[in-house]
Amino acid sequence: MPDRKGPASGFLPPVSATIRQLPGPREFQVYVPEISASDLSWRSSRQVFPRPSPRWRHWLQDPGSLTESLIAHSNGCFQVQVVSENWWQGYSPYLHELLGAGMARQRMWSRKVVLVGRDTPWVLAHTLVPQASLRSPLGQVKMLNSRPLGAFLFAHPGLHRSRMDIASTGESWGRCSLFELFDRPIVVAEFFLPALIEGHPGLPPVAT
Repeated sequence: MPDRKGPASGFLPPVSATIRQLPGPREFQVYVPEISASDLSWRSSRQVFPRPSPRWRHWLQDPGSLTESLIAHSNGCFQVQVVSENWWQGYSPYLHELLGAGMARQRMWSRKVVLVGRDTPWVLAHTLVPQASLRSPLGQVKMLNSRPLGAFLFAHPGLHRSRMDIASTGESWGRCSLFELFDRPIVVAEFFLPALIEGHPGLPPVAT
């Protein structure tokens, strides 16, 4: 599936400005930021200043399954919209640091999705799976289609989040997690949209 046309490399617009509803129920055209975008400065939460507000931290620091949290927050009115799935390969200092030189140079399976709650885009997500990881049961990620990645990952008790960094996108925040499952890495970035934090008609905002 081809990616939606996004901004030129190196330019990261306000994420909410890239969302447009398409004809049909709960279909949105979006630009999903890439983990490797040069505009993103991924750092541990202790190194970020100014710090995100408590409402943002509620989501950024949640150690559990984001899928489960969003399903609960939406009272079950939740869906995954796939934006693109394709091979990606390129140089990224952040991925080099995260995965090591050998793994970071590999081709990776790229999956971009929108997580929609109550007919509103709440989260943009980008997943990268190194080719070596696809030779394990993580290869099932290529066949998820519109099923949530979190439900697949957190169904395995051996899942381990070895690192989590956060970054500001200007109007909002994202987090990037390095997971290990079946002794293989998978990188997942989740960009939380203001609609999730602020709430919308019929849905109260997250308590501070």
